[in-house]
Amino acid sequence: MKKLAVLTCLVLVGLVAGAGPALADKPPRKTFVVVMTAANEVPRCQVADRTDRGVAIFHVVDEASGTVRYQLVATDLPGDLSAAHIHLAPVGVPGPVVQPLALEPGAEQGLIGRGTFANPALLDALRANPSGYYVNVHTSAETGGCPTGVIRGQFH
Repeated sequence: MKKLAVLTCLVLVGLVAGAGPALADKPPRKTFVVVMTAANEVPRCQVADRTDRGVAIFHVVDEASGTVRYQLVATDLPGDLSAAHIHLAPVGVPGPVVQPLALEPGAEQGLIGRGTFANPALLDALRANPSGYYVNVHTSAETGGCPTGVIRGQFH
């Protein structure tokens, strides 16, 4: 029985050691999905409610240039769309814009923005520390007490 236990441990150690290089060779993340809600915005937008939400999807299309294609989808946002960005800051803290995101002209809900950007330094930073960045959407409702945006979501 003792020999079986020792053999089992050796086999497990061998499997884990053999998996090390395979885990180290894991390909870099290609897609990021960010869920945005009014409750996550800091400070919270008073005219936004729990139905105000959105999703941002970012897909790496060229590793060498750091090119990312994205789409923003949202519903029930108060006011007219004015801007969307990726910001640098952890949960619960407002931070500086690090990448502007284009909006669809005349969009009010549904697909509100899409485009591409090439920013290899940002892509590396998102992979290294995704929770240190967030996406948010701004609207004209900000003049009514929403200076930092109406919906927000942290990368994960």
